[in-house]
Amino acid sequence: MDPLTWSNALTSWQLSPWDVLVVLLAVTYLAGLLRYRHLGRWPIRRAAAFLGGLLALVVAVNSAIGVYSEALTWVHMVQHLVLIMAVPILLIVGRPLELWVAASGTTASRRLENALRSGTVNALTHPATSFVYYTVVLVVTHLTVFAQLRLEHEWLRHFEIVLYLTSGYLLFLPVLGSEPLRWRHFPHPLRVVLLMAGMLPDTLVGVVLMMAPNPIAPGYRLARPDWGPTLLDDQHLAGAIMWFFGDATMAVLALITVGVWLRSRGPEAGFGTWLESARRSALTQTASGAAPALRDSADVDADEQALADYNAMLARLHQGSGSHQGSGPHQGTDSYQDTDSYQDTEPHSPGGSTGEAAPADPAAAEYGTGNTWHDRPERGSR
Repeated sequence: MDPLTWSNALTSWQLSPWDVLVVLLAVTYLAGLLRYRHLGRWPIRRAAAFLGGLLALVVAVNSAIGVYSEALTWVHMVQHLVLIMAVPILLIVGRPLELWVAASGTTASRRLENALRSGTVNALTHPATSFVYYTVVLVVTHLTVFAQLRLEHEWLRHFEIVLYLTSGYLLFLPVLGSEPLRWRHFPHPLRVVLLMAGMLPDTLVGVVLMMAPNPIAPGYRLARPDWGPTLLDDQHLAGAIMWFFGDATMAVLALITVGVWLRSRGPEAGFGTWLESARRSALTQTASGAAPALRDSADVDADEQALADYNAMLARLHQGSGSHQGSGPHQGTDSYQDTDSYQDTEPHSPGGSTGEAAPADPAAAEYGTGNTWHDRPERGSR
């Protein structure tokens, strides 16, 4: 391979199997734009971002970056950062899934939405799953024998590109939060946490490559036996690029997310629907009988049927605990009457299933809003 010069950097180009995917994605996106015209005008910045992501993919695999990534470790690291960060971020900003859902017919749109919200997709796009996948990809492709094997087998080089594109896309998908998925309204505080956590594997890989006493992939020397830096210097430079530019990208995105967070007024401003879903799931698992309203309600505290199921669940739990305590002042009829007292004190909106307003007694209201059973003390007792 010829030495890397400015002239060779500008004139070295190659074809790649990835060109077929780029053309297919571009045609599909443009077709979606044409079908979307009857609904309105799709923002130009989104289309520009998506097409820019495809262009970045072409540059990463077809230009001198792709050509010399097989000869220089630091060039391969540049290619890696483009594939795992720049390309996925631009594609996500383009919102292709939202475009295809909106531009499809009614039946096709419904099917696509159902598929995007299926259990499998929810699990694959879960932020925790994405972070683990991203970390494993970085460590395995740079700090194991994989780094040498990819130089010996062409199919591994293409498989590595798949790993970079998918791990970056899944990691940034909940952070940029714009596609019609379950994690679309992922809370901004957790987005910042995810980005900060993403710095850890970037830093780990970069520091290890910078500090390693021996080359991890000596096969790079075979592509350039008489030119270029030593294998160790080349590897140290690659580690520095990974550490600096990887962490810098995460930091910039975190600052942007904080700015959006401060201006946000929706459920993403706090822990939003994510925390409500976790509480609803915990209540549903605690219920010993059927409680469909607890499972399906968007807001447990505002749904009258969910409150009724909640009261019934507490009554069953209290009866069950009372039956195992033996004889005592809270067993039998007294315990059941106390349960009725709890149901009477549970606040409901007008038109609720009980037909009674919440008591004015603050103590009663206090004991009627907790998530666990509390025996109501006698009035006046301390």
